[in-house]
Amino acid sequence: MADTMGKRGVVGCLALGVLTILYVSTDGKGHLASRTRTEASTIAQIRRNPLKTNGRPQLASRAWWDTLVQSVLNPTKKVLVFRSAGALIPKRESQLKGGEDAFFMSRLGGDEGVGNTDFLMQHSAEGYNKDRGSREGRVIARLEAATVLGVADGVGSWSQYKIDPGQYSKQLMMNTARASLEISKKTAKVASAMDILELGHERTKLKGSTTTTVACLKGNTLTAATIGDTAFVLLRKGKIYFRSPTQEYDFDTPFQLADLKMSEGYGQFSEPMDALTYTVRDIQPGDVLIMASDGLFDNLHDYEIEQVVAEKLQKSEGADAIASELIERARAHSLDPNFVSPWAQEKGQAEGFLGGTLRKFGVKAVFGGGYRGGKPDDISCVAGIAQYLIPGTDLFVPL
Repeated sequence: MADTMGKRGVVGCLALGVLTILYVSTDGKGHLASRTRTEASTIAQIRRNPLKTNGRPQLASRAWWDTLVQSVLNPTKKVLVFRSAGALIPKRESQLKGGEDAFFMSRLGGDEGVGNTDFLMQHSAEGYNKDRGSREGRVIARLEAATVLGVADGVGSWSQYKIDPGQYSKQLMMNTARASLEISKKTAKVASAMDILELGHERTKLKGSTTTTVACLKGNTLTAATIGDTAFVLLRKGKIYFRSPTQEYDFDTPFQLADLKMSEGYGQFSEPMDALTYTVRDIQPGDVLIMASDGLFDNLHDYEIEQVVAEKLQKSEGADAIASELIERARAHSLDPNFVSPWAQEKGQAEGFLGGTLRKFGVKAVFGGGYRGGKPDDISCVAGIAQYLIPGTDLFVPL
């Protein structure tokens, strides 16, 4: 039985293990209000499954509990985020230098209700090498409430000039992650992936170049900017419903982002204004975002990505399991001389006798040329599962 807390007080009755939760209030007339079975079930699921700190459930105050209940019942008080994870495996030749790829997961500085915004996760394989065991420099990182994410793939040809190809990609990702945090609350309302990439690029003053993809989630709208052959896919219920195209001058010759003054005389490079930009306005809880370097997309077919995502979601596994499985499969294919990879198929279309001949006349062949094998490369991937976060807590509304 609930205790009365005064004429305008709030009365709470929580019964775990039963089908109904009553969120009870007195309005001075003795009226009681009970919530629907669906709402009660949702609250019960959240209450039974809090996140843990140091292995122990966090204790909830009455104010915290009231915020939780009101957020569940009021959709406007829920914030859509990506429960995200990143994974990376450098190719053998680049392990000792920490690889050539990098990624980050972060938040807009003006985000409300996503916890401490003085935070970012930026990762490369720095410090990992072939002596660390069979994983060969595999990096796994998680961020439970990301709204800005990025992947970059440093261009390997810089090594011929004795310049580490990974330095530009790593610095760009660090600067872009910091840029997302520095956006003010006012500016964040209209901030896009392009805004964040421009600021990160402006601060990266190094010789070098990279392909990159940056994405930003605000409400149910995702904006993205891509340069080169890094890309992203969106999946709903395990099926791809959007895939960004690549930017290439020719086969295996992607657009590259660079500081034009620092890299002048080394080749043809692009600025953020050359990026392909996208806006997806209907991101839903349960949607999955996959962002990756060409090391993944060159070695995995779309149906394999769908298969991995569907299997992991069916087992209620998270973004870390998805990202890890994707890069492991891509790496295995990259080393298999008999696997007919997407890269081998594109190579056949571009360089096969008939395909190459047609290409000279501006016709892209749609058949393979008998090529087999994967493409050994650094492989990086960021995966995110869209889910509502309850502001003022570290809990999520169950999918």
